Amino acid sequence: MDEHDKVNILMVDDQPAKLLSYEVILRELGENLITAASGREALAHLLHTDIAVVLMDVHMPEIDGFALAAMIHQHPRYQQTAIIFISGVHLSELDMLRGYAHGAVDYIAVPIIPELLRAKVRVFVDLYRKTVALQRLERDAQRSQHLLLLGRLAASVSHEIRNPLSAITLHVELLQEEMHQPSPNSTEAIAESFTEITTQLARLHDLVEDYLSLARVATIERTPQDVGATVEAWAHEWQELITTKGVTLQLDRMAHLGQAVFHASTLRRVVLNLVYNALDAMPQGGTLTLAGEVSATHVHLHIRDTGSGIPAEQLPHIFEPLYTTKPEGTGLGLYIVREIITAHAGQITVQSREEDGTTFTLTLPRAID
Repeated sequence: MDEHDKVNILMVDDQPAKLLSYEVILRELGENLITAASGREALAHLLHTDIAVVLMDVHMPEIDGFALAAMIHQHPRYQQTAIIFISGVHLSELDMLRGYAHGAVDYIAVPIIPELLRAKVRVFVDLYRKTVALQRLERDAQRSQHLLLLGRLAASVSHEIRNPLSAITLHVELLQEEMHQPSPNSTEAIAESFTEITTQLARLHDLVEDYLSLARVATIERTPQDVGATVEAWAHEWQELITTKGVTLQLDRMAHLGQAVFHASTLRRVVLNLVYNALDAMPQGGTLTLAGEVSATHVHLHIRDTGSGIPAEQLPHIFEPLYTTKPEGTGLGLYIVREIITAHAGQITVQSREEDGTTFTLTLPRAID
């Protein structure tokens, strides 16, 4: 959006005559005017359209203005949207405070003074344009930082690749020696070399996949999918791995999570990374729980272990790029996890106490019905 693009103004009232009067008053602003005759119709517009300003009647059937404002501001995209209440009856100071608590930015009493309504809406439209422009600048800055970080990571990955390549080269040379001059324990030596080569190749694969995941994260395409069914399928796939570690897997509240918008393979990488971390935290066994939770606007997936927990001094740093406490770690795992979830318009949070386990929570927007 640039400064010349029209923005959308949503007007909500159950009385057609009032909606028509709002249109007449605001028409000269030159913006897109959208009308809704009920709270439900307004929510339908909000789910499919970016709205700069909402103008609504306080008293409406089914969903009144206060409840509608609260529902609007529950959605992350509209938490800062300007809402102007119009009231044909006298509102007490308590009513006004209630409105402000639910997200109102201003009140206008009937009879409406056209010049005043236009002036107030114009101010919030200008503020919306400036906010969008600022967000665009922030995205550009983040993109630049992302490219700089990719450069740093490329240098780091190239350094990390040298170690497994050196190990592979060494064991290939050992294999060549065994082929030309077999030793008394040649079978064991060859088997050991092949095992080490396989291990180092897997490490190389993980390093390259980490880097490629980060490079591709900005271009993923998300589609509406059933979260519970997807996670249950993954859990079934990982069951044998988890069991061999002496860990019990529990699934909780997966049946009615509904749909979220996500890219299956990258989200699978996120959950699997967190599962691996949980297994590492429970070397003596324990319980791994994948629990679902749903709210009006989001689906939450909790990955909870009963392991050793994360020391308090490490918690602020675990999502930083190149930060690791593992001898063989690259410091990319949780950073990539956070970047993937951010690309899904979601959030990842963590709660942990030493010797009391860790819970990572993934929050994703629900799909629009």
